[in-house]
This record gives sequence, C-alpha cells and structure tokens, in this order.
Amino acid sequence: MVFPFTVPSITLLVVFRACALYRNNPYVVTFFSCSWLVLVVACVTVPVASTAVNIGITEYCTPQVRSLVSFGIIYVPIHETLIFLATSWAFLQSSYTDTNVTNGLRVMVLGKFLPEFSKSILHDGQAYYL
Repeated sequence: MVFPFTVPSITLLVVFRACALYRNNPYVVTFFSCSWLVLVVACVTVPVASTAVNIGITEYCTPQVRSLVSFGIIYVPIHETLIFLATSWAFLQSSYTDTNVTNGLRVMVLGKFLPEFSKSILHDGQAYYL
C-alpha cells in the first residue's frame, strides 16, 4: 500500500534534478513535470485496481491485476529511463571535450571530461537507475 507514495516521491527528486539541468528549456521542464504527474496517477492505480483471489480452498491468496495496473507498473521504468537519458545527455553537452562517439560514451558511462560535482551527480543517477 505504500507504492503510490514512495515511488512518486522518490522519482520527484530525480525530476527536480532533470528540471534543474534543463532550467533554460521550458519544453523539457514541462514534459518531465507532466510526465511525473502521469506517473503519480499510474502509481495510484496499482493498489486501487488490484485484488486478491483465494488459491483453491486454501487460506492463501494470489494477486489478480487488471490491465490498468500494468500501465502503472510499466510506466515507472520508462519514466526513469527517459530521465536518466536526459540527464546523461545534459552532462554530455556540458562536458569539456569534443563530442564524438568515443568521448560521448566516456562521458555518459564513466563521467570522464566532467567537473567533479557533475561527475558525482552522474554517478548518483546511475546508481539510482540501477
């Protein structure tokens, strides 16, 4: 029953980070803000649309989910992936190296060519995503 509270509140912190990185682009900020609101609605549907069914004549039960619940469960990792890619892209754009495939992978995966603070934020986002 804590799913509708914990997932949106934790995700809100990551949305704040993405909005801070793209503060000069109102379209990106609006997209991630609206996307977070959709995530809140999707997370609320999980406990509301879920029920439990007895397993035969035993006292045990198994969850029975409706198709509406699958949207709430699937949307969370999609939203997190979009945020992760957007923050990695913002760090790639602010790195102090030429943008090519090799250097881009070094920046986005290892944090090379980034200031220490940006590198720590990137690694924190990677740890959260994993």
